[in-house]
Amino acid sequence: MDKASIASIILAAGQGKRLNSKDMNKVTFSFVEKPMITYGVELFKEVSSPVVVVVGAFADSVKDVLKDEKDVVYALQKDQLGTGHATREGLRVIKSKPELVLIGYGDHLMFYKHETLKRLIDLHQKDDAVVTFITTKYEKPEELAWGHIERDSGGKVVDIIEHKDADEDQKKIKELNAGLYCFDYDFLQSHINAIHKSKVTGEYYLTDIIKVAFTDKKPVSALLVPFEEVGIGVNRPEELEESQTYYQDTH
Repeated sequence: MDKASIASIILAAGQGKRLNSKDMNKVTFSFVEKPMITYGVELFKEVSSPVVVVVGAFADSVKDVLKDEKDVVYALQKDQLGTGHATREGLRVIKSKPELVLIGYGDHLMFYKHETLKRLIDLHQKDDAVVTFITTKYEKPEELAWGHIERDSGGKVVDIIEHKDADEDQKKIKELNAGLYCFDYDFLQSHINAIHKSKVTGEYYLTDIIKVAFTDKKPVSALLVPFEEVGIGVNRPEELEESQTYYQDTH
C-alpha cells in the first residue's frame, strides 16, 4: 500500500497540566535528546501522507519544533473535549480520500518501530477490519490507568473501558489499550459523530468508536505486542524520566 492510501493523525493538543508547563506543549519536551512529537512524525511519515498534527495548547511551540517537516499539516482543536473530538478536527483537514487512517498520541509514539506499524496495517487488511489497534499486557494495570480491553468468550475484543470509567473488576484486566490505531477511513469519517460524551468526564473518547463498531457488527481486530514495544506514555514529570530510562534500556 502506497503512502497516498494512508493518512495519519497525531493528537497533540493537550495542555499537559500535570507537567506544569507554562509556555510549551508537552510533546515538545525533550525525550532522549529530541522533542517527543518528532518520534511520531518520523514513524508515520514513512507510511502515510499527509501527517496531521492536531494542536491546541501552546500550538506555536509544536509548529516550531516541526518547522522543517514538509509533509505535516495542522488541525486546531480550540476546545479540549477529548480524543474523539480531536480526531474529528484532524479529519477535517484531510483533503484526499485515503483508504486508511493511523492515529496515535503525541506523547506516546516514542517506542513504536516501523515493523510494529507494518504488522498493525497488515493485520487490519488481512482481517478486513474497520479498526485495528495495539494492545499490551501489564501486570499492575492500576499503575498505568490505561483503557482496559474486554473480550468475549471467543477472544474477540468487544470494548475498551477507560480506567476512570471502569468498575473494580474491569480495573483488574491486564490487557490494555496502547493508543495506536488503524481505521478504515470511510468507517471513521461516517461514525466519528456517533461517539457520546462521557458522563464522568464530559469528554468524547476515541475508544468509544470500538463499541460503535460492535453495535454495527463491524469487524474489529487487536494486535497484542510486548510492553517494550509500547513503552510508557508521558503525563507526569516522573513519567518523563521513567519513560526515557526505559527507552534507553530497551533500545
